[in-house]
Amino acid sequence: MWRYSSLLPEVRIKVTLGEGSTPLIKAGSSVRGDVNVWFKDETRNPTGSFRDRAAAIMVSDAVSGKFKRIILASDGNTGASVAAYAARAGIPVTIYLPKWVEDEKIILMKSFGARVLVEDKTLDELLDYVHDRARREGFYNASSTFNYLALQGLKTIAFEIYERLGSNVNAVYLPLGSGLTLLSLYEGFRELVELGLTSRVPKLMGVEACGRPLYSSSLHDVPPCGEEPLPGLRYLKPVIYEHVLEVLEKFGETVVVSRRQVLEAAEKLSRSEGLFAEASSAVSFAGFLESPEDKSVVLITSHGLKSPEAYSKARRLRFTEVFPGVTKRLILDLLSRNPGLTGYEVWRMLGVNISPQAVYQHLKELEARGLLRSVDEEGRRRYYLVK
Repeated sequence: MWRYSSLLPEVRIKVTLGEGSTPLIKAGSSVRGDVNVWFKDETRNPTGSFRDRAAAIMVSDAVSGKFKRIILASDGNTGASVAAYAARAGIPVTIYLPKWVEDEKIILMKSFGARVLVEDKTLDELLDYVHDRARREGFYNASSTFNYLALQGLKTIAFEIYERLGSNVNAVYLPLGSGLTLLSLYEGFRELVELGLTSRVPKLMGVEACGRPLYSSSLHDVPPCGEEPLPGLRYLKPVIYEHVLEVLEKFGETVVVSRRQVLEAAEKLSRSEGLFAEASSAVSFAGFLESPEDKSVVLITSHGLKSPEAYSKARRLRFTEVFPGVTKRLILDLLSRNPGLTGYEVWRMLGVNISPQAVYQHLKELEARGLLRSVDEEGRRRYYLVK
């Protein structure tokens, strides 16, 4: 990443673990042959996530400024990245997390020696708290949406796309989340236009899961789907909200996809391309499949092992197949959140175009596998996960 030092804010001390220079891989059998698509595989970064680019420059800035401690609020990947780079630099770090952050990411943070505090608060609330504490106590705030340098690190993805493909890109598909990634890619491509290297910013396709389509619902009508937001995409209203909306209106579009579409896209990536993506990252490919454009880049932001629960809960459910049938996976997820539903209630709440008879058949098969148990309660058969 530091090859682009002349286009990055100056830091006196550079902290690096070899981030950047990730491959662009031409899509194979996961897309039809007449469409040209490349996967930008950011899982190759040191901690398995594109956030390493942001962490490298933020930690470099903290060390150069002689800060005594780094603090941040994170939904997982930024925390893991900053923890790794802070360990490399020898500076202590405290990370505030909402309680839904996955165990795998917390393990990463703690392995790097970070102090991890899990709070029963929204990510937005934690971001505000960290912002106030950093100003009050003189700590370095590495929360990505509050630190301009995060954008500066992430914009190098645009530089690498241009280096490989030049101006031959019509669209870039990316998980929308807080909107920081979209702002970062816009900044990178905008700078390339200013340098006279390309004449335009490609269309930035921000993809959201229907559980909480923050920006899509502001730009056009989106019917609610009743699904839980995916981990990594749970924002209420980030501080950069208005800036992201402005860029979307001028240079982008949004695509909304369901959890089923995300799981199917992740399965295609794994079984057709050899790329295992975190669910909140596979959302970008789901968006492409929903609204494909020729000459596109699909950003794969994070490795699937950092958030495997979306695919399989083997330790809890004795479920060892990584990609089960999507409907069965959705039934298990629904019953994990709502134990004791009847078969009819499962059908009504599933949000999939399927007959009640098919739902009862899935329930029967899941019970035969030992994943569910049914109990007669007051004349009604109710279903529970086997723990």
